[in-house]
Amino acid sequence: MKIKQFRNSLILLLTATIWGVAFVAQSKGMDYVGPFTFVFTRFIIAGFALLPIVLFTQLKNKKKPKIEANDKKVIALGGLLCGLFLGTASILQQIGIQYTTAGKAGFITALYIVIVPILGLIFKKKCSNLVWLSVIIATFGLYFLCMKEG
Repeated sequence: MKIKQFRNSLILLLTATIWGVAFVAQSKGMDYVGPFTFVFTRFIIAGFALLPIVLFTQLKNKKKPKIEANDKKVIALGGLLCGLFLGTASILQQIGIQYTTAGKAGFITALYIVIVPILGLIFKKKCSNLVWLSVIIATFGLYFLCMKEG
């Protein structure tokens, strides 16, 4: 069990590193292309990078569950809406990066740490006091990590 926990911790560290470095890349990318071109190119590259994973997963899982036509419509609509929201959020973030530093953009984006428990309250999912304490600590930590002026 320890090896699995260590591996999972390394994956989280890798994810955080990629996430953090992405803001600098986004900021520098704006020196060469506009926000729409940057996001479009980023999504195309991500799509091609995921293709081998999707193909490998399909080959690995030879038993395919039967999906009814009505379920396919729900899946397609859900995918379309998720893509629309993700694309809109990415473009708005990219436009915002033109006018501020990568650190500030990272701070604002990382505020989802606060937003998720609040959305949980809206959907009647209560969080423990430990979660709220963690949210407060994370918010201050992000602030000190991302803000350098003043």
